Amino acid sequence: MAIQEIINQKTNEHGYQVRVKGRTKYFSIKKYGGKRDTLKQAKLAEKEILKEMGIKSSSERLPQEGLGKRNTSGVLGIHIQWRAHRNSDNAYAYLNGSWKDKDGNPRMFGYSVDKNGLKNALRMAIAKRKASKLPVPDFDEALAILTEKLRC
Repeated sequence: MAIQEIINQKTNEHGYQVRVKGRTKYFSIKKYGGKRDTLKQAKLAEKEILKEMGIKSSSERLPQEGLGKRNTSGVLGIHIQWRAHRNSDNAYAYLNGSWKDKDGNPRMFGYSVDKNGLKNALRMAIAKRKASKLPVPDFDEALAILTEKLRC
């Protein structure tokens, strides 16, 4: 549920705020005649907003086109992580990413670039995303980007 009870100590205002994917709507308890009625209105508004947006629940992720704001690797769904083994000064590159299993539980993967080579690690990462029915990057494009990132 994306409904939060709001109590403003300074203005003595009390109500509920509906928040769904960047859209908000506030319901004052004074205006809607009590806590229960106000909460009912807030729940109806949440359902209406979800219906307008075409999603089932506020926790459902919206489909994303292209790269997100936080993507630093330049490759969709795959990033480079440097890992060091215990008591070692050497760091090793891994291709990491995430996927969801059949039940919708989030899972993570990581493939060693040193052990598998960049091409094989990338193939395995793309295969894992494809198996989860997630968008996958173009292999040649991703290989060129990741090769350049690993040189730095």
